[in-house]
Amino acid sequence: MDLKNSSKILTIDDEAYIRNSIRTYLEDYGFQVVEADTGRTGIDVFDREEPDLVLLDLRMPEMDGLQVLEILRKRSPDTPLIVASGTGNIRAVVEALHLGAWDYILKPVQDMSVLYHSVTKCLKESRLQKENKEYQDRLEDLVRERTRKLKASEQEYKAVFECTGTATAILENDQTISMVNTRFERLSGLPREQIIGRKKWTDFVTPADLEKMKRYHELRRSKAPHDLPPEQYEFMFVRSSGEERYVLVDVGVIPGTDRSVASLLDITKRKKAEQRGRSLEKQLRKSQKMEAIGTLAGGIAHDLNNILSPVLGYADMIMRSSEPGGITFERSEKIQKAALRAADLVSQILSFSRRTEEGKRAVKIYPVLNEAVRLLRGTIPSTIRIIDQIDRTCGLVEADPTQIHQVIMNLCTNSYHAMQSTGGELLVSLFPVEIPVDGSSDYPGLAPGHFLCLSVEDTGCGMPEEVLERIFDPYFTTKEEGKGTGLGLATVYSIVKSCQGEIIVKSTPGQGSCFKVMLPVVGAASGSDTRKTKGDYPERGHGERLVVVDDDREIADMCKEGFEALGYEVAAFYSGVDALDHFKKNHGNIDLVVTDQTMLHMTGFELAREMLAIRDNIPVILCSGYTGDVTEKSVADAGIRRFVLKPVTVDDLSREIQQVLNVEDS
Repeated sequence: MDLKNSSKILTIDDEAYIRNSIRTYLEDYGFQVVEADTGRTGIDVFDREEPDLVLLDLRMPEMDGLQVLEILRKRSPDTPLIVASGTGNIRAVVEALHLGAWDYILKPVQDMSVLYHSVTKCLKESRLQKENKEYQDRLEDLVRERTRKLKASEQEYKAVFECTGTATAILENDQTISMVNTRFERLSGLPREQIIGRKKWTDFVTPADLEKMKRYHELRRSKAPHDLPPEQYEFMFVRSSGEERYVLVDVGVIPGTDRSVASLLDITKRKKAEQRGRSLEKQLRKSQKMEAIGTLAGGIAHDLNNILSPVLGYADMIMRSSEPGGITFERSEKIQKAALRAADLVSQILSFSRRTEEGKRAVKIYPVLNEAVRLLRGTIPSTIRIIDQIDRTCGLVEADPTQIHQVIMNLCTNSYHAMQSTGGELLVSLFPVEIPVDGSSDYPGLAPGHFLCLSVEDTGCGMPEEVLERIFDPYFTTKEEGKGTGLGLATVYSIVKSCQGEIIVKSTPGQGSCFKVMLPVVGAASGSDTRKTKGDYPERGHGERLVVVDDDREIADMCKEGFEALGYEVAAFYSGVDALDHFKKNHGNIDLVVTDQTMLHMTGFELAREMLAIRDNIPVILCSGYTGDVTEKSVADAGIRRFVLKPVTVDDLSREIQQVLNVEDS
């Protein structure tokens, strides 16, 4: 920077020749010089010209140099001020320096180079001060800008940290938590003031996961490339309340520090949903397996019934043609009894294979219990003694027989499991109970009235109080993985409640358990048959003309022979198509049709529809070894008068025929 060409100097002095000599000297060096002869004029020129430096005489009339110095110093503290004083006024010079003068020269100036040196020195110092101030100003501006950006970045970081969508914590090298967000507070159940600096990462880890977490932490710190911990893993997070939550954690080391950041996602709902999904998948597989077994059982039952039908039929005919008490009669009777036991077993198989509910109705439940107990005797080991105390005179309840069967089977199966390793006694009881108006402590929660009590009692291991409180919870089970779904008793509870009943449980560890199902008694069954029973009708015919249709030749031949022996005229066919052709030609000479349901080319339903289309009042009895989709409604809708389940004796079937024909005559 050229100080001479750009610097303007103001000289304030009351002596003109001094001002002229100074101007002449300085202008020779290229400085611009302006003058003032008094202090007041100098102040005005200073304000107007804004000089870069001021030469000020201390001794002037009206306003001395110290007064001018003080005023100019206040107006422009950065402008250099050089004072000039006579040799005898050193005290004024000192005072001027105290007031802010940059330098001084003594008058008269013998060597003008001293003036030049003082002027250039002060201008350089002024320039350096200005440059330094400008640099400081720029530096301060830069610091302010960077501070602003740092604060903005910090706020942005805090906002991101706070709004990550996961519970997040900063961990020190010793695993002390130094920072958390709001989600971590909610997850832990603690305010951050009780976490930061006070809690370690491991304080929120279950003992089962603690060693794994410590090992992962050490591996992450070691940064060994051959043995890195997983980026994400699951562990059980312990809240301040002691509640455990499934958590997916992602931990990373903050670059350039010895700290880590942990991001935690609560996956408890997802894990429970997965568990429920697996449980439902198991149930589905079990349901599909049971459906397949049921289908197989139905098919087996159908074939067995077809096999048993001629056995029972011919045994019946032999007994009818033999002398009672004779060897032939007795042997035939034994054959009949064995066949009936087999038929009873087939009936149980059919009950097992039934996949549709019958619907609630007024029903006696003791036959259902008898059937269930017989089934249990064949499946439960002999180490468990089954005691039957079923009152067969009990009244009716509003229930679905299939569901009642499910209730007794579930309760007895639970009792069996409780005695599986030790053996014991299983007591199944059914008896009436009357609850008085004033209530009863034995059956709390039940309104006064008449009830049936279905009781299942065992001498097994029993249950503690904490298990008793949860036994009806869905999916709760004390059995090993894969040995129970936790739905058995929950299903029992649901069925009993749907019947407006109550279930009462008492259990003592080491002694056994007792389940009492209380079901309200209802009036007589709606739509009960007031007509004469089958036993009121004779088993013999009187020349009635029958058509018998069955694709099993042995059954068709057995029926023809048996019915003819009972006094009927019979035309037997092995095909529905052949039977229909015969019916078209002779429908006026036929009194009743007995047909099998499952046949090739044409089913019993189809045959009945074709015949009824020809003659709408022809009585048809449908027989089958398997109920399948045959229901009372489908039979009635098809116009069929009776459905009979095989195996059936010729005598019983004859009674069905007589009942149908007598109803037609009436």
